[in-house]
Amino acid sequence: MAVHAPIRFISKDKSQFYQTLSARVDAYFQKSGLSKHASMGVVIKTIILLTTYLLPFFLISFLQPPFGWALLMWIVMGVAMAGVGMSIMHDANHGAFSSSPRVNNIMGEWSLMLLGGSAFNWKLQHNNLHHTFTNIVHYDEDIDDKAILRLSPHTEVKNMHRFQWAYALMVYSIVSLYWVTAKDFMQFARYTRNGVNKNNARQNRVEFAKIVGIKILYFSLFIGLPVGFGIPVWEVLTGFLVMHLVGGIILTVVFQLAHTVEETIFPRPNDQGTIENEWAIHQMQTTVNFSRHNRLLSWYVGGLNFQVEHHLFPKICHTHYPHIADIVQSTAREFNVPYLEHKSFFHALRSHFATLRRFGRLPDLDEVMG
Repeated sequence: MAVHAPIRFISKDKSQFYQTLSARVDAYFQKSGLSKHASMGVVIKTIILLTTYLLPFFLISFLQPPFGWALLMWIVMGVAMAGVGMSIMHDANHGAFSSSPRVNNIMGEWSLMLLGGSAFNWKLQHNNLHHTFTNIVHYDEDIDDKAILRLSPHTEVKNMHRFQWAYALMVYSIVSLYWVTAKDFMQFARYTRNGVNKNNARQNRVEFAKIVGIKILYFSLFIGLPVGFGIPVWEVLTGFLVMHLVGGIILTVVFQLAHTVEETIFPRPNDQGTIENEWAIHQMQTTVNFSRHNRLLSWYVGGLNFQVEHHLFPKICHTHYPHIADIVQSTAREFNVPYLEHKSFFHALRSHFATLRRFGRLPDLDEVMG
């Protein structure tokens, strides 16, 4: 990814959509007396997910069950790993977990360390780039082409992309494995080179040392500990790989369903670096909800099926999104702003694969000129 120049959101038609919506959401919290941050239910969920992630690992290491049972535990860890990322780490690193910045930093950094990642890089990619420049090619890294996948209509089409809808899940499955091994180092170098990382040289030495330390601690724990207790290396590496395959597919699919689907747009700035739209309306046109009424799914994915609300109010804890969704939807209708959603997970998944198939073909004129 190369960030070429700052982008500005400027609309000729000034709208009061976001100001009106923000006032109504604030009024909801004032009237209800609720905090915008985590409730006791989120604390309990944090304990459940972290326990589900770590307890099987220590059972594997200390009890050393037969390989078949151990593999099942690694799968459970993969499911819980994705849950920790979506429900705990994500809120905390947005500043939505607690009203205390210190608590958010602790929960965000330590939960991400347990997943093998760097909070410093994650905040630059996700908070600064993705949330600001959603679905804008070369600015939003989430839609950058990945290996053999084309996730934007504005990049080069290759022959292999015709089949990307068939092999996408295979690529998604290795995303978290790539993250814990190479991605943080590559991102750190890239963000330092292109100016996304604005730290001075001394600060960067500290951050780089932290990334190295995170990797050493992560691999020492999740591979070194069970091997040190006498479990064969091949069993540990197989389980570790399976955990990441499971977690990688879940994490990547959930995030892709919010933006790379049929209903969203992929705008490009003009020659002056301007997106001729208001930022909030841009978010409404590039973000999609799914399965709003599935309470179990909402619990597990940390409200990431309410991505519309999340992109508009990223510092509000995810448990509040179901309650403010009607406010967002009715206000959008009032201002003639699109409110995009899929009724179910499978409708969203079908739309994502249809989009992969479309992006795998030669772009039509609208896509080329868009």
